[in-house]
Amino acid sequence: MSSDTGTTCYVIETEEKVPLHLRDRAPFTLPNTEILIRNAENDVIGEGGYVRMAGAIEFQTQITPGRLSDVCDPDEIYKPEMRLTHRFRCVYDPEIQRGVKETPGGTKEFLRPSQIEAMTQDIMENRFECPQLMWNLRAGDTTWVFLRDTKQLRIYEGVSTRPDTNHRHHAIIEIQRKYLMWVRDTGSTKMGEYNPHRGYGLVIYTDDFQGEAHRFYVYNFMGWRVPTSTAHFIESKTHAPQLHTKLAREVMESSGLLGIRNVELLSNQLSSNSAKMITFGTLVDAIKGAFPALMEDKYEETKEFLVRFFEELNRVRPAEIALISTAQRQKVRTTTVADQAVVWHAYIRAGARLKETKPTDWQAALENLARPVQSGGALIDVLSRQNPAWSAKGVIAPGKKGPRVVNNRQARDGAYEYICEVVGVPKTRTAAATEAVYAQPVQEEVGADGDD
Repeated sequence: MSSDTGTTCYVIETEEKVPLHLRDRAPFTLPNTEILIRNAENDVIGEGGYVRMAGAIEFQTQITPGRLSDVCDPDEIYKPEMRLTHRFRCVYDPEIQRGVKETPGGTKEFLRPSQIEAMTQDIMENRFECPQLMWNLRAGDTTWVFLRDTKQLRIYEGVSTRPDTNHRHHAIIEIQRKYLMWVRDTGSTKMGEYNPHRGYGLVIYTDDFQGEAHRFYVYNFMGWRVPTSTAHFIESKTHAPQLHTKLAREVMESSGLLGIRNVELLSNQLSSNSAKMITFGTLVDAIKGAFPALMEDKYEETKEFLVRFFEELNRVRPAEIALISTAQRQKVRTTTVADQAVVWHAYIRAGARLKETKPTDWQAALENLARPVQSGGALIDVLSRQNPAWSAKGVIAPGKKGPRVVNNRQARDGAYEYICEVVGVPKTRTAAATEAVYAQPVQEEVGADGDD
């Protein structure tokens, strides 16, 4: 794979096969990288490992905020002469993206500041469910080598461009820069719940210019993205899944309450004609929010607790938290909030607090979810849509067709606070648990986010 720039790319077996003209160079290296060859290997890779087909190879890896910040100033604009640079970096190409605009501060990208602000807030609060970042090592503009034995991707020359995920790059790097200033100014490496060691998934393509342009069009205008519920479920089956997605799948499979009859795997929304109770994306995100510090040594204990926790929810709320018919589910959705996604987040987060503060009698505390509460001199079901507490907490809000259930960050926090009040646990973690947080991010599940 080459052009008039002289750039070449290789897929080789071992260090000894690195071409002679590259051996004295210091590349940017990405370890633990998987390669995917989309066409017949003999058509893509020639003699000596030489790559002769643009776009036929892609890589899957991870990158931390620190390493990303080292190679990416998200405001840096692509210039043709960068094709010959030996200092690798990731840049914005306005020809592939949405162009540039002239501002008093100079040439800038077209960005949606509100989207970046929402992402940075989620990153700070460990609530950022970040689909893979995306780079393109443009064919003809870059020189790279992939070593099969060590799974290293070495980039020797040129730059990567971003056919998508530009806003995510800005958000991640903005928070990382704030973190570095925080460490410098305070001497502390703990800034709230921010996790500077979090590995972000990174997919790297090898398209030529035309292929990169097509990819931008597909991702941003045709919406060819799988729902996050599907993506999470597929990822949970890989050789090294994220702990939270693995946990969600294994809890689902171990629970008589959940399973494919009650968990939606193919969509981020529940159809009004579906009897299912929760999406897999909601289950993953709620578990992440509840157990952000999950490590391997607590995995089985947490799994066992969650299976029992769901059994107890079924016991105290059998009319809603159960396998029921479509007609029954439709009725539940109009009369209570018991099976709503926003309340599932609250259940599981409150469950984590129960496990922490009432390790021997948490089941008894859950009984409060079945007890009525006073409202206007009458007793009503605590999870009834008529309970004014849900409106006060922002979970029920006016809509065009009447009161509706809200599922945003504020509503989830409000639902969590109220469930904690009902079951009698503090809404904040103990000091010991807070100190242990080494968070994975969480965000309300969405489909294609239009991030370009």
